[in-house]
Order: sequence, then structure tokens, then C-alpha cells
Amino acid sequence: MKKEKLILRQNIIKLHKKEKKQTEISYLLDVPQTTVSYWIRNFKKERRLTDKPRSGRPAQLTKKQKNKLKHVLLDFPPSRFGGESFGWTTKMAMRYIKDNFGIKYGMRQIQKLFHKFGLSLITPRIKHRKSNYAARTVFRMDFKKNSKTNIWIAPSLISTR
Repeated sequence: MKKEKLILRQNIIKLHKKEKKQTEISYLLDVPQTTVSYWIRNFKKERRLTDKPRSGRPAQLTKKQKNKLKHVLLDFPPSRFGGESFGWTTKMAMRYIKDNFGIKYGMRQIQKLFHKFGLSLITPRIKHRKSNYAARTVFRMDFKKNSKTNIWIAPSLISTR
């Protein structure tokens, strides 16, 4: 638990013991009155200021497995998982986890793991990095002059420059 939360809860109880009203405590500490009420009631009932342990579905990968996975994902993928790729795709990571750990993860869970490991999503460029801006502009101007009809083209083929 964060230290700030514990200090706030302690302050709520100290002010309550000094016989301050809940609305006053709420105003002084700049917290909702419902929060003040909850922690006063909780302290009287259970004599503690910490949260109860939270239950939930246990992680499929152990900490050791996550650590190993993190080191693998921070490097380039092996040849059997994409070879000369710039990085990992979600599907490649899913296959790697299934092959090495025997655990099946969904796409969104893999994306959450990537985010947790500090990796960022790279999306493809909408134009080639070696394209010539001047030549493209000249072509567009000539094309507009010579065209008498409307032509539909996929947005991915048009540069937004």
C-alpha cells in the first residue's frame, strides 16, 4: 500500500479522535465525505487502516517466467518467430509463450504484458521513408490538370503531407 494513503487514513482517525465532524475532516483533508465515513467505520470495526488482501485470478506466468519473457521480448525475435523483424508482434509473442511455457494468452493480455515491460507499439508509415516530396507534389498537380473524372483511391496510398 502506498505510504500517502496510509498517512491520509491515519489523519482521518486522528481528527476523528479530536471529535471533528466527518464533514469538517472531509473539508480539511480535501477528500470525499464518504471516504472519511468509510475509514472511520472500518477503523472502529476492524481496528486497521490497511486494505484487505484482494482475491483474484492468479497470474498464469510465474514471476520467474515473466522475467525470462521480458528479457526475450526486449531483444529481437529468434528466426523461428519472425527472424529479421524489427520487433515482436503480438501473435509472435503468443506463439512464443505457448511453445516455451505451455500457456495460452489472448491478444489483449499480450498487449498488456508488452505495456508492462515498457515496450511501445510501432505502426507502419503511411508513406515510404525514401519518397520524394517534390516529385509527389508535381505528379499530383499534373494528375489534377489531366483528370476529367473522379477517381477513388485508398486512403493508405495518399500521403498526408
